[in-house]
Amino acid sequence: PVLDRLEARGMSKLRSQWWFATVLPANWKVAMEAFMEGYHVMKTHPQLQQAAPMLYNAMYGMDTGGIGIPINPNMSVRDNIKAQIKHLGLLSEGMSGMVHEKEVAIARQLADVELPEDPQQAVMMWYGMLNHQITEQLRASGEDVPDLNAVAVSDPINAVEFIFPNYFLLPLFSSMSAYRIRPLGPESCTFELWSLTHVAEGAEHETVMEPTILPYNSQDFPPIPRQDYANIPIQQKGLHATGFDFMRLSKDIEGLISNYNRIIDGHLKGVPSDKLASATHLLGGNFDGKILELGF
Repeated sequence: PVLDRLEARGMSKLRSQWWFATVLPANWKVAMEAFMEGYHVMKTHPQLQQAAPMLYNAMYGMDTGGIGIPINPNMSVRDNIKAQIKHLGLLSEGMSGMVHEKEVAIARQLADVELPEDPQQAVMMWYGMLNHQITEQLRASGEDVPDLNAVAVSDPINAVEFIFPNYFLLPLFSSMSAYRIRPLGPESCTFELWSLTHVAEGAEHETVMEPTILPYNSQDFPPIPRQDYANIPIQQKGLHATGFDFMRLSKDIEGLISNYNRIIDGHLKGVPSDKLASATHLLGGNFDGKILELGF
């Protein structure tokens, strides 16, 4: 269950570093669906694709500019590690909580560690070393973080963890980003973002009790949500285009969008709660997944 996976990573001990909110001119489901597939990264967040093209190409095919596997065998081990660190840095700059700046600082300490000559083995070993160092260094600073290598085995986390129907988390190491999207009407929604991280026991930390509310096109948002906020309202407008009748989803990659909407329809139709619960459980790990048979 998703709550077990999250609590294994100390979810209840995370504290808000910041909390932003905006009114986005889009239907709440359009906003939610923007985060149910990774296709959009290559165009909406090109800086991530450019930093690690092999990663995205491994997931989405040869036409995205990579080489088909997450580690580039044509690059040296050192250059592969540099690409990983650059990618983590961009995620931190763009999302904050998903990869916290303190975790990136630790990653940079490991830029020149001894690693196997095989790039794939090297990158896997490097991430294990990074997990270990994040755990050890943050614990040494007083933060009650889990053993990241241990929980990666006992409670593997998904790239996006959805809490049906309107809340999701993006975890990677010890910190997380959180999103909540609530309807205001058919053409607008409230969109909230949190950067969540562990805080050392006894350290001064002012709890954020209310969001900083910004216009959706504000330059004060971190880069990645700023890019999303530029894109989602255009999608909403496109739904009203004269020539738009329906949208065809990729059955193998965009299945979560179909599954999610059919569960919402199930609630509206009065499908028995046990069937809805079973179907909702299928959403865990369905990011970039297939259209599933939900049982109703």
